[in-house]
Parts: sequence; structure tokens; C-alpha cells
Amino acid sequence: MLVLTRRKGESIVIDVEEGIEITVLEASPGSVRLGIQAPRSIDVWRKEVILQVKDANKAAASTSPGDAKKLGEILGARRAKDKTSD
Repeated sequence: MLVLTRRKGESIVIDVEEGIEITVLEASPGSVRLGIQAPRSIDVWRKEVILQVKDANKAAASTSPGDAKKLGEILGARRAKDKTSD
């Protein structure tokens, strides 16, 4: 990890060709306010948001044995209902 020290009003450039620049707008004990200049095609996310989305996606994609059993019961009941209505 590259560690840089910057003061208020100072910037770092991530990609000269893309024009990605991060500027320190404000620094106070416990927080730093950053300004990010980048093309609209570049996604900029807070890390905690990405982690929350990943966790939510994992939870939505995971199944438990109880879920599979419930699904089997629902499908079985539906098949039985379809047979009786024929």
C-alpha cells in the first residue's frame, strides 16, 4: 500500500490519461473530506457500501436445507393440484 501525506487543497492523481484526481477538501480530527474528479464512466464507491452489497448478494443467493425442503413441498402440492384439476 502506498501511503501519502496531503494537506487541505492538495491532490493526488490516480490516472493521468483518465483524469482521476483526488483532492483533500477538509481535514479534521477523525475525518477527511475528499473531492474526486473522474469521468462518469468510472465508478466510485465507499468501501462499506460495496461490502454491504456483497453480503446482501451472498445472503440472497444462499439456501438452507429447509429452503430446499419447502420448495419441494410447494412444487409437490402444485403438481398434485394440477393432476386433480385435469
